[in-house]
Amino acid sequence: MLNLMTLLAAFDNLTPMNWEAIKPALNFLWQGLLAIFVVIGLIIITVKLTAFVIAKCTEAKKRREEAAQSAESEESNS
Repeated sequence: MLNLMTLLAAFDNLTPMNWEAIKPALNFLWQGLLAIFVVIGLIIITVKLTAFVIAKCTEAKKRREEAAQSAESEESNS
């Protein structure tokens, strides 16, 4: 089974494939990818929460309008 160390050992004579040169780049890469996924997750949560709040507000407005119409119809009937 090949792992990263054996692959790097095969390229010992190449300076761009030096493990000490690659380590900081890989560290920076995973931190950047993690940050991107966290930001995307926060955006998704914000959009879902906003949609939920808008739906609740729309329902409440509809209920208030129906209550006002029923109160007007009761006043006109009496």
